[in-house]
Amino acid sequence: MKLTKAADYALRVMLFIASSDKDKTFMRSELSEICDIPDSFLGKILQTLAKNGLLDSSKGKKGGFKLSKSPEEITLYDIVTAIDGDVYINECIDKPEVCKRSDICKINNVLAKIKNNFVKELKNYTLKDLLTNK
Repeated sequence: MKLTKAADYALRVMLFIASSDKDKTFMRSELSEICDIPDSFLGKILQTLAKNGLLDSSKGKKGGFKLSKSPEEITLYDIVTAIDGDVYINECIDKPEVCKRSDICKINNVLAKIKNNFVKELKNYTLKDLLTNK
């Protein structure tokens, strides 16, 4: 299991926006420079976050991006799954029917526990937690 570069960038930009004044709107180019993320790549990430209800986007001279919810309402799980989709470790865990050995496999039980713990931790931490070093 590995978080993609896009998920890493999404976490970075969301944390930055959360650390700013709640009514402040940021242009993509501004976020790109401040967060050190390639502008064209960031555009896709921001649109995906907005499409998934984590950012509000507005067009025009005073347009840009801001959080659509408060930092305590946005979990790391929300951000990661918006960008990368569901947490995935092994096909056998999510679709045991594809594996002939699923009934006797000792590995899948352990991997399923690891996945569940990882998901649980992602859901336990919010942007506010990161801002307050919780």
